[in-house]
Amino acid sequence: MRYILPILLAIIPGAAGVCIFGYYALVDWDALQKAYRAFSEVVTSSSDLTTLFAAEAQQNIHRINLFAEGVWTLLSAILASIGLHSVLMLSQGKSRRSPS
Repeated sequence: MRYILPILLAIIPGAAGVCIFGYYALVDWDALQKAYRAFSEVVTSSSDLTTLFAAEAQQNIHRINLFAEGVWTLLSAILASIGLHSVLMLSQGKSRRSPS
């Protein structure tokens, strides 16, 4: 019964966050690769500065999104690990208190 609170408040939301934010980080990674390829093509062609700045801005947008998704993925993993640690500490404390 004591394990329900850490499982419901830390482990399940943390694991769900890792899955959800990790998925979107991979989606943003793919979008960043496409934006970088487009930026590289604009750089190699002799385009005007307006096109170059627009391609660079698009690439930077995806970089920032990928960074944010990565941070949320890691924070969710930390939340899940804190919940797992609390469950393990509760079970270890219960085994120490039980009479032999």
